[in-house]
This record gives sequence, C-alpha cells and structure tokens, in this order.
Amino acid sequence: MTVAAANKTWLPGFLALVGQFHAKSDPDADSSGSPKPETSDAPLNALLLSTIFSSLYILFGNFRALLTFNGLGEYSFFFLTTLGAIVLRFREPDLYRPYKPLLLIPAIFVVVSGFVVVRGAIFAPVQAVTLLVVWVIGVGFYQTRRFNGVSDQY
Repeated sequence: MTVAAANKTWLPGFLALVGQFHAKSDPDADSSGSPKPETSDAPLNALLLSTIFSSLYILFGNFRALLTFNGLGEYSFFFLTTLGAIVLRFREPDLYRPYKPLLLIPAIFVVVSGFVVVRGAIFAPVQAVTLLVVWVIGVGFYQTRRFNGVSDQY
C-alpha cells in the first residue's frame, strides 16, 4: 500500500523504490556507473517505514493493541468491499463478473465481518476511534486533492 500511495504521489516518491534504501539512484547502474543486475524487487524503503511504525507502536503501546487496530482496519475494509459487491450486484446486474458466488456466501461474510468490527470497536474503543480519525483524515486528504484538480496519473 505504501508503494502504491507513493506511486500516486500521496507519499514521498522514494517510498516507491524497489531494491534500494536510498532516495535517488539510477536503477540500471551501480556506484561505478556500470549496469548492475537487479538484486531485489522488495520495496525496502516502504518495508523500513512499516517496520519503524510498527516498532514504535509496540514500544509505546502493546502488541495486542497493534493486532486489534490492524484487525479492525482490515475487517472493516473486508466488510465494506463485500457489502459493495452485494450492492453492485443489484444496482448493476449487467456488469461482467467472471466469478459470481451464490448470494448467501457474501451475505454470511458481511454479517460475520460486521460482527467482528462491531465487537472489536466495543472492546477496543481507543483503536476504533483512532481508526475513524485516520479515515476522516484520509477522506479529507482525498477530497482536497480531488477538488484541487490533482491528477492521480503518474
């Protein structure tokens, strides 16, 4: 996600680099200027940022809180994505769908994932409120970029 956000200029561009830790370099040359073989396709800068944020959260909080926060975020997106697929099935019935499960399967998933999110929010209100604040900031950032005419093309 960090690499994708950096590619869309939502985060600094050096976070989108793969196989290197530094901010600027020629991907086809080593320090002597000669071409080098690619040694890694891992987004090292993005991984380092994620590691730093996770470590800080664990140091100043606890691992259980980090897992709860991550679970709330993931399951809320699972819930919204599956709910959106169900809504689109009725709003846009003629859309091409290479895979169309029986409606009962995504409906059960929506109920279960909704239960997980609600239960998590009840038992971890601090993480739930933090997640809502992050969403509001993200929506505000998105709306600001959209209204200012910033293109997402790179």
